[in-house]
Amino acid sequence: MKAWRKLAPVAAVLSLSMAITACGSNSGSGTEANTNAGNTDKPAETAGAPVEISFANWISVEDGTKEAYNQLIAEFEKANPNIKVKSIGIPFAQFKDQVLVSSAGGNPPDVTMSNQNFTPAFVGAQVAEPMNNVLDQAILDDIVDGSKAGVTFDDKVMAMPWAPHPSALFWNKKLFEKAGLDPEKPPTTWDEMIQYAQKIAALGKDENGTSIYGIGETGASDSYTGNMLLRMTYSYGGKFTDDSGAVVYDQGTALKDSLLYMQNLINNKISPKGAAMADLRPMFATGALGMIIDGDFGRTNFRNMSGKGAEFDKEWGVTTVPVGKTGRSETFFTEHQLVVTAGGKNKEAASKLVEFLVSKEAMGIYHKLNGVMSARKSISTLPEMNEDDYSKVFNEQMKTASPLPSKNPKFDNAMKTSTDMIVMVTEGGKSPDEAIATVMPKIKELYQK
Repeated sequence: MKAWRKLAPVAAVLSLSMAITACGSNSGSGTEANTNAGNTDKPAETAGAPVEISFANWISVEDGTKEAYNQLIAEFEKANPNIKVKSIGIPFAQFKDQVLVSSAGGNPPDVTMSNQNFTPAFVGAQVAEPMNNVLDQAILDDIVDGSKAGVTFDDKVMAMPWAPHPSALFWNKKLFEKAGLDPEKPPTTWDEMIQYAQKIAALGKDENGTSIYGIGETGASDSYTGNMLLRMTYSYGGKFTDDSGAVVYDQGTALKDSLLYMQNLINNKISPKGAAMADLRPMFATGALGMIIDGDFGRTNFRNMSGKGAEFDKEWGVTTVPVGKTGRSETFFTEHQLVVTAGGKNKEAASKLVEFLVSKEAMGIYHKLNGVMSARKSISTLPEMNEDDYSKVFNEQMKTASPLPSKNPKFDNAMKTSTDMIVMVTEGGKSPDEAIATVMPKIKELYQK
């Protein structure tokens, strides 16, 4: 582990004033004081004094991941009896803003979860401590290339990728069969996917009167929907920014093609209007949705939501995202990440938690319970991480997954703003060209601030 203690004394004094009010710790407040007094340069937690660290996260408050969180923290505390973890569970929708507000007020968590939308904001607000300062270089060198690119800012790794979550295509075999499709043959191209979705939607309603949709694409006004619109645009050959970071989202026809795709799906009731992922997942799990593009935690979510457990696995399959205009399966790492905060007072204990959570032992637990992959090369290739076809699909998907182009702190805001284009073409009666002309200047203005 690199010695974060080598920071300049002035910085240590400044961090002390923040650490006094730091969230989640009632011990170890004398760590920096002893250091500054010249008594020792050894942090309290390594000297044997008990330490409590706070961990801001959303997985402890979500039904699908609560059990994994509890087991992971129990194993960490068992291996580190002098470190206790205080969970700060925050719903995902409020997560970024709450962490930014508490950190700006001098009350940061010691460790916070993040993702590729949130990390740029945390970096811009100086919430994140460079991982180069607190983690072994061997761990940083072990990060899957695509994930590492997404967390590297000015040659510094600012967050530790935890679970990469590349999105793949799930399909409902029963609905395929009812629609006259081969239940064992998912679409391999984007055009096939649209054709299959149309056939499934033509079923209309099930025996209970529930509407059946061919595919679920998000249309809610949130940044995740913006990410998914960008994913579609990549499949049509577009990109969000150029190599200099300038926004080029509206160049070419890819964004227009993506909006036409969404307009066709919504207006023809092939996908439900205005749905968030929280709406689409239970629809897939209850047989109302023929296809959905979702992450590696899908299996656990669908088992639980269906009420059938592992038996539900017989009714669906998963494959890589169908190939679009680029000739490859386009998707993003929508990964969970971990950040050691710059204002936290127990960085060594915090870094121990991060190192444990991305370790072989912890990822084995998380994979077994939720099917997640690892963002570390040495772990993602282990037999136990590739024990079945499900795992193999997601590890294959990682090969063509791209990091979100999210280095600008305003990226998350830009993604949420971009969803206005979907609303305009699906609810406002506007053409894709009109929607692009209205919204893109706002996104470009965001990036200029």
